[in-house]
Formats: sequence, structure tokens, C-alpha cells
Amino acid sequence: MRETRWPVPKTVGLAVIIAAAALAVWTMGPEELPRTRSGALLVAAGAGVGFFAIGRLILRLGPAWLTLGTIATPMLVAVPIFQVPAWVFPIAVLVLAGFYVNGVTEKVPLYLSNSRTQQAISDFAPVTKGATFIDLGCGLGGVVAAVAKARPEAHVLGVETAPLSFAIAWLRITLLGLTNAEVRFQSIWATDVSDADLVYAFLSPAPMTRLNEKLTAEMKPGSVFVSNSFAVPGREPDEIVAVDDQRQTQLLMWRM
Repeated sequence: MRETRWPVPKTVGLAVIIAAAALAVWTMGPEELPRTRSGALLVAAGAGVGFFAIGRLILRLGPAWLTLGTIATPMLVAVPIFQVPAWVFPIAVLVLAGFYVNGVTEKVPLYLSNSRTQQAISDFAPVTKGATFIDLGCGLGGVVAAVAKARPEAHVLGVETAPLSFAIAWLRITLLGLTNAEVRFQSIWATDVSDADLVYAFLSPAPMTRLNEKLTAEMKPGSVFVSNSFAVPGREPDEIVAVDDQRQTQLLMWRM
């Protein structure tokens, strides 16, 4: 199916939908608002479902914008119904931005590697003492923690720039006492991968061409790049490993 081309950016369409839903409820008089909590919840939930349907089927928004709008629309609608203090919404938006900011700036939403994928990556991780594993865009630090536990002789590094994701990943590694692992607040583009034996990434289709150029130029011979689900355009992987999970995850591997 060919993607619909819109005369305005999708972000503008997203903003218009959210604003229209909020305005429709905010302009209601007290007698028009739902009088029961269940009725109010139904209206707010309906607004979220409506946004998801329009955003997914018509605007074809990416995962980050779709998630943000589906959460933000019911919240905006609920503010006048439940008489929520005005300061609650901007705080909620900041919290969401703390996790999803990369979906806007880099077109890389927050994807989490499940436990079976973490185990598969740990199996691939180098066992040589002093070997280096790097997770580019480590999210909440699940893969970093799993690899650090499975490969105590290796140096494990995760980098992340979404503020709250970074904070959780850093705290996770610290509380687990994984001395062979670290999490840095650092862009994937500023990360030195020249010493890496294995680089892992679970990003999105958007940065894969640029990422391939970076890794090809910087990674040492014999090292391996593993991408969760997303291929490098125009470059066939050397190996594809299927993970036995509900998502039917595929790990695409390239040897440098």
C-alpha cells in the first residue's frame, strides 16, 4: 500500500487532533460533562482510541508520535472532566518526553529488548577477557545488565540520550553492582566504537544507513554488529538469528 502524502507535516496533524479533542471537551458546560467517574473514563478512553485510529490509519504516524498522542489526548480530555490541576499535564508531558524525546529528534522511539532477546545477545557476546560490548541506545539498560551478568570478564557499555531512560538504566546498573558495566549519557553518533568486539542496536529504520556508515568506518576487523529487527538498506546480513519469542524477533548480524 502506498503511503499517503500529506500537505502538512504529520506532527502538525498530530497537534491538531489533540487540540481538537481537548477543545471539544474544554468548551462544554458543566451540564454537558459526564456526571459519573465511569462516564468520564469512557470519554477519555474514547478520545485515546480515536486518536490511535486516526494517527495509525490516516496519518500513519510512527510509534513514538502514536504513543505520545494516544496517551496525551485522554489526559487533555480528562483535565476539565476531573478538574485536574493545570500543572499536572505539563509535568506528564515532560515525563513522556524524558522517555520519547529521541522519537522526535532522531526518529528512534523507545524499543525494549525482551528477556529472550537479552539472553540471545548474551550468548553472542564475546567471552574473551577485556572484550568490549556496546549497546547503542540502551533504553532502560536491560541488555547491558544481561550481558554484564553473563560475561563478567567483558567491558559492557550502554549509551542513551533520553533523560529518564538513561537515569533508569544508570540506576539499574548501579543497584545491581555490575562493576564491568557502565551507562553513559551520550549520543550514538559521538560514541567511539573502534574497540568494540560486538555492537548491538535496536533503533528504527531511519538511522540505519548512517549507522552502517559509522560502524563500517570505525569498527575493527573481526568485530560484529547486531541489529534487532531493522536492516541496513542495500546490505544483506551475514547471518539472521530468529529468537523464539512472541514478537518473532530477528537479529541481523554483520561481520566487519
